[in-house]
Amino acid sequence: MKRSIVLFVALGSLLAPGSGSLLAQKGQGRMGGPGLGSTRPPVTGNSSPSGNTGKAPSATSATTMHSGAMGASARLANNAALSARIQPLLPAGATVSAASTGFRNQGEFIAALHVSRNLNIPFDSLRSELTGNHPASLGQAIHDLRPNLSRSAVKRDVRLAQRQADQDIDTTGLANRLSANATLAARARVLLPAGTNLQTAAAGFKDAQQLLLVEHVARDLNIPFAQLKATVTGANPESLKQSVGALRPDLSSATIRADLKVARQETKADLMAAAKSTEEQKEIARRQ
Repeated sequence: MKRSIVLFVALGSLLAPGSGSLLAQKGQGRMGGPGLGSTRPPVTGNSSPSGNTGKAPSATSATTMHSGAMGASARLANNAALSARIQPLLPAGATVSAASTGFRNQGEFIAALHVSRNLNIPFDSLRSELTGNHPASLGQAIHDLRPNLSRSAVKRDVRLAQRQADQDIDTTGLANRLSANATLAARARVLLPAGTNLQTAAAGFKDAQQLLLVEHVARDLNIPFAQLKATVTGANPESLKQSVGALRPDLSSATIRADLKVARQETKADLMAAAKSTEEQKEIARRQ
């Protein structure tokens, strides 16, 4: 048991939990704990013109999975990179610490910031709905503050805010890992187009594995990195195989499969080189 825990913790320095298949689309959040979909469902049938706020079954969302047992203020106090990223979303003169007070988790707080910005809803009004004595779901709060919006529009707005919150959390998590591992950062940096900032390039990727894989494919197949990244990490992400097929229609399916196999091997070599222990290398080899 002790050995398994050591392997898991070591691997976490390179790969975000739940990275899964190399060619899988970017999916749901990966950090366990309560969030928008637990005690406060993000969008349910309750967000209706009738204003019925009865409880609905729990739903799991990307932002839910990013949340932890620790409150929003406490978690953000330990994550300077994430606090800096969301600072521009705050009302003028507000601090992350003060604005996040009352929110149960950082996923809910960051999604609320995006809803405030996207729909031009005063953040203080939205926070009152979400953190009061009878807290509403994010969908119900939007309906209460923007009653002119249809149910389908509210659902879209909640999903958009959750995706944006996920990207904020994923991006800063990867940025922290790259900053902590000079070898990994160097391997990723050398594959980028000249003049491209690594932290900017890493934004949107769920982990180092996905970033490196896309970089290798872009270089090997002479596909602009920005274009390939956009299809893999955009609002409607595609698998890497689909993305390559769309950007290089001249390539056959067999050729694409062969090229992706080479890129996976190159990515594995990068991760192995950046591993800080023999045990971590063994775990990377096993997961590949």
